[in-house]
Amino acid sequence: MTFGNPLLAWGALAFSIPLMLHILNRSKFRQVEWGAMHLLESVVKVNHKRFRIEQLILLLVRCAIPALLAFCLARPILTGAQMLTGDAPVSLVILLDTSYSMDANRAGVQRFQEAIDAACAIVGATGRGSEVAVIQTGGSPTPIFDEPVFDSAAVVRRLRTIQAGYGASDMQQSLDAGLTMLSGMSHVRRELVVISDFQPADWTGATNAADAIRQQVDAMSVKPELTLLQVGDEVAGNVAIESVEFSNRPLGVGQQLAVRANLRNYGQASAENARVILKIDGKEYSVSQVALSASSVTQTLFPCSFEQPGSHVIEVEVVVNDPLESDNHFAAAVTIWDQINVLLVDGDPSSQPLAGETDFLSVALTPYSFGRLKLSDLVQTQTVTADKLTADKLAGFRVIVLANVPRLSDSQLESLRHYVRDGGALLLTAGNRIDATWYNEQLFAGDGFLPAEFGVPRGRIDDNGKSARIVAQHFDHPALQFFNESANGDLSTAEIRQWYELKLPEDRSMILTSLSSQTDDAADVSRVKHLPIVMARLDNGDPLLVEKSYGDGVVVLLATSCDADWSDLPMRPLFVPFMQQVVTTMATQLTPPRNIRTGESAVAMFPINSVDGVKGGTGTALSDGDSVNSAASLMTLSIVTPEGGRRGVRLVQQGSMLMAKFDATRRPGVYTMTSPDADSMHFVASTSRAESDLSVLDEPKLTGLAENMSARIVASPAEYLEQDRLRRHGREVWKYVLMTLLVFMFLELVLQQRFSGVRS
Repeated sequence: MTFGNPLLAWGALAFSIPLMLHILNRSKFRQVEWGAMHLLESVVKVNHKRFRIEQLILLLVRCAIPALLAFCLARPILTGAQMLTGDAPVSLVILLDTSYSMDANRAGVQRFQEAIDAACAIVGATGRGSEVAVIQTGGSPTPIFDEPVFDSAAVVRRLRTIQAGYGASDMQQSLDAGLTMLSGMSHVRRELVVISDFQPADWTGATNAADAIRQQVDAMSVKPELTLLQVGDEVAGNVAIESVEFSNRPLGVGQQLAVRANLRNYGQASAENARVILKIDGKEYSVSQVALSASSVTQTLFPCSFEQPGSHVIEVEVVVNDPLESDNHFAAAVTIWDQINVLLVDGDPSSQPLAGETDFLSVALTPYSFGRLKLSDLVQTQTVTADKLTADKLAGFRVIVLANVPRLSDSQLESLRHYVRDGGALLLTAGNRIDATWYNEQLFAGDGFLPAEFGVPRGRIDDNGKSARIVAQHFDHPALQFFNESANGDLSTAEIRQWYELKLPEDRSMILTSLSSQTDDAADVSRVKHLPIVMARLDNGDPLLVEKSYGDGVVVLLATSCDADWSDLPMRPLFVPFMQQVVTTMATQLTPPRNIRTGESAVAMFPINSVDGVKGGTGTALSDGDSVNSAASLMTLSIVTPEGGRRGVRLVQQGSMLMAKFDATRRPGVYTMTSPDADSMHFVASTSRAESDLSVLDEPKLTGLAENMSARIVASPAEYLEQDRLRRHGREVWKYVLMTLLVFMFLELVLQQRFSGVRS
């Protein structure tokens, strides 16, 4: 224990005053002998003993009063022996919530500004030699400096430049990052401070993992102190655009796209006549008015079309007065294709109308051209016979269709392998002319170019055979998701009269049942990428459509023919969307997605010969891979972030392509990359809109969270600094001493009155 005013502690010697008075009073009496004294001798002895005890009690109380008064004036401070650190430097990590909900304001006060002020106050109060790290939790945990900083003023300056508006926070991951950083810091005194609005959406996972966090803290060799600082009051009412939905099928110029916006009103008051605006490339395209009832969800539909090919941005905005503007916008990137060139290789040509192997397929892919309509087809086809298939012929086509082609020459097969490996798409359809043995030996065996092995022919080959139908199911593959809506047709109505058995690996782990079964484990990505995917099955269990990646390209195998010989599928209206969906998806699915989640990479791929400076002297692509990679490494593309900043992205060689990869996509919004040919490519990063519900953890839940994590809660930076000071320098107890003094003064008065009354 120490004293704030140690000199006043000497005032405790005033206890000697009542002691001296007591001693002096004892000497002021004289004895008088009288005859009958022996009759009272026993009574005097008893009373004298009680009187001495009463006087001793009063003496002790009276001595304690001045001692307690001096003790109180000296401001005693409990120091906790050697547990306190005093002014020793601290290792401090602050988890700063920068998610978009922190942009909410109430009465003109923004949550994030309160958080910044609190963080600056805490950092500014750290002592000399302290090391500080601040981790932004929005989107994904990101430190504002690569390493902990010993200059607290520099940290404060950087904090003043930070803005919120990032993706939703993953607080469990952020806590792990904060504890990991603390474990590598140098000082014995360690602090982890979480500054957040503590929304339930952000803390659901962390609440469930609170025990794990506490165990992680307990396992650390130097245990840190955890503190939770909640900023911002709960804000009532908010309107948000939760999502924007549209078909992901490839779209051509002039084709109509239906954009559906989903809006939610989190408030208890209705929003009448809210304006909902659709913008295309920043220009207002269409406007709608909706009425949002209290705590309701509504939708609005915008049909639109695009007159120019290339990359476009659609944005839906709701104009309404609410406390959070960040979620009143929702953007998405749309790619409009000029045309998709498809080469049809007819293995059974005919001069008769619709008698050739690819005649029905050609009509299905180019219905407007076939019907001589003014509308333009997205797909442009060219039909050749198998003997015309050469390496030069493959160039310029995004999809190659081998329809009932018996076999290929060695040079044709090698050219086809290179075509697919370099990012091409190949569709193989069965038929009565294919040499199944050759396909199995040349395409399936070895490097596994074919997705599945041809088995025996099945179906109504003779009178004993039975036809089959496509299983009606919920399709996961993008090429068939179109048929999940019953209005778009029912594939199960088509009769498949004959088909080839497609033999898949007996090991079921070597087959992907759907795209959703793919792993996120980086160690398995390469293996999973090249596993076959069963896109559709027949009702007898046989696969009908099987897909497999090969190099940078894809191969799809159809177990039946694409003409009317083996099925009535070409005679049905759904054959047109079926083949268009399969072919166009094959042509475009190899393009990296333009709509991503915050934190995911924005990836663009370019042919090597499309980049200036990565060509040979004659204008042809360099054949030397090292030379190509060296030249590509000198190329840098420009990307504009949602904040308006401009960043550089270096090109690297990826197989036969050049790849640009941008990872800093934590902030939701539009990222615009300039391609090597100076075109704009748009990427849109979006985040979960769960934070649009601006409610926060109430006091019992926040207390429970703190208890599970062995953390303490403070209401302000001032409270944190005061508690920190007391932990470092001790706790003042003069208030308790003063209360004890008052008790003793009252006790002295009561005892004095009581003892005097007894004697009287």
